[in-house]
Amino acid sequence: METQTVLQERNDSHDGVEYNHVALSYIKESEEIRLALQPWNLIKRIKEIEQEAHAEPETVQHKDTKQTAADIRSLNDASSLKALEEWRKRKMERARQRALEKNGTGTSQA
Repeated sequence: METQTVLQERNDSHDGVEYNHVALSYIKESEEIRLALQPWNLIKRIKEIEQEAHAEPETVQHKDTKQTAADIRSLNDASSLKALEEWRKRKMERARQRALEKNGTGTSQA
């Protein structure tokens, strides 16, 4: 409360402008000290790490997506090859049976 009284007295007096100038210089000085005490390098490094952390999962996710797509393609290729091989075996078996039937031997030996 004593400070308020001093402020009022100074504001009411002739040197009120000077007091405001002094108060502003104290405020400016304290702000400069506060800014000087900030760990700017640490803050900068934290921001860099955060950016790296955000960028890294996208890269990993992109690699995972590529790997999954490659796995699916290889599975599709493998299953396609297997299906093709089974179709070829059935086709060959039918052709063999037709050949046997034409020769008059109605029985097949599997």
